[in-house]
Amino acid sequence: MNEITFYGGVGEIGGNKILLKSPETKVFLDFGKSFGKEKFFYKEPYLSPRNEDQLLNLGLLPKIEGIYKDDLEPNVDGVIVSHPHLDHWGYTCYLDNRIPIYCGEDTKTVIVNYEQSSSAGPSKDYYLAHLTKNIDKEYKDFRTFTSGSRKTIGDIHIEPVNVNHSVPGAYGFIIRIGSKTLVYTGDFRVQGLESKKSEEFLEKASKTDVDLLITEATNIVGGQISSEIEVEGKMERLISKTTGLVVVSFSLRDIERLKSVYQAAIKNDRKIAVSSKQAYLLRSLRDEPKIDIFDINDEDVLVFGKEKSRISEWERRLIDEVEVLNGKEINPIQEDVVLVASYYDMNELMDVEPVSDSIFILSQSEPFDEEGEIQYEKLLNWCEHYGLPQYQIHVSGHVLPHELKKAIKTIDPDRVIPIHNERPDLFKRYMSDLDIDIELPMLNQTVKF
Repeated sequence: MNEITFYGGVGEIGGNKILLKSPETKVFLDFGKSFGKEKFFYKEPYLSPRNEDQLLNLGLLPKIEGIYKDDLEPNVDGVIVSHPHLDHWGYTCYLDNRIPIYCGEDTKTVIVNYEQSSSAGPSKDYYLAHLTKNIDKEYKDFRTFTSGSRKTIGDIHIEPVNVNHSVPGAYGFIIRIGSKTLVYTGDFRVQGLESKKSEEFLEKASKTDVDLLITEATNIVGGQISSEIEVEGKMERLISKTTGLVVVSFSLRDIERLKSVYQAAIKNDRKIAVSSKQAYLLRSLRDEPKIDIFDINDEDVLVFGKEKSRISEWERRLIDEVEVLNGKEINPIQEDVVLVASYYDMNELMDVEPVSDSIFILSQSEPFDEEGEIQYEKLLNWCEHYGLPQYQIHVSGHVLPHELKKAIKTIDPDRVIPIHNERPDLFKRYMSDLDIDIELPMLNQTVKF
């Protein structure tokens, strides 16, 4: 008999930590940071956890012996990371470095890039990777795969399949243990530029007898009907009606959104100015054969950065390859630029000095908690200061309810368990017309299959 125990992702968006136990093997499906639950106790950067003991005390990490850094012997055989969003891998920094991390080659590239240009861990003892002038090192045992390949961990056989999400390196998994089959979707959508990836995953999953489906259900509330193609078209039209600077804000690692903004810019004879961290990510991704994205040396690409008295090694490597412009250098060419910037870049706009008829496009989800509302209000204050009317153009990185229902019908599992959502009862009622056993998980609950 196999077991699944839910240590995160229950009644919350993200924080997935699901322990899969077979007769011979134990692996985690994701080991993510619980942003929502951390906010009950911490406020970065003023107060943040310093080690695993503090998170264990607060119930934010699973109380399992043999998985953390101070334990004598590892008690699990690995962590399978579905994609490189922190709410799916962020707490792996607290795990014993001898525990392997299984992930896509592109997933690893994004994670290591994140660690080099910032860090998930609270101190150097918790780095997954580190880059300085004298150090370029990975501290975790990364074991990578590609879509459609097979990985075997003990008696657990894993088939990873690329899915479409708002970050590159996203996978769903078809997992076989003896005569039993488990499907884990990770996070996915079918309204992106590469939605065929998700469709291929669903098709592959439908060709096997699935005993248990564990699926994300983020958008069971708040879903918006749109697509990445529509996002690009709306941006293109809006930019064409703007004579001044266009500022666009979206998630740093959303490569599909970056492609949409790039296309909208060049169709209006403008250059795109990406942030230094985005440029460094593009530099890291250039050798990933399955990721189709422009190069930082493209003639239509500029790099925009903050002026600093001290730079990190990743910034030095970037500067060695491309010119990084500051706000004063963007100022005289702003009418010919689409500037990718966020709330944290608002100081730099003082040097850009946006001219009349400039705009701000917010291309990410609306705030969903009090802290987000406060930051959003501050962003509006900045926009008012610079005279930037704000537009919202966005499509979610998560599957919509009616599409999720269709996906479940396609896979046709015996049982389905929804995670990564805040309203599981709504999910159960909405899906109640399916001839499938729907089980709602509980934190620290073990389910047998």
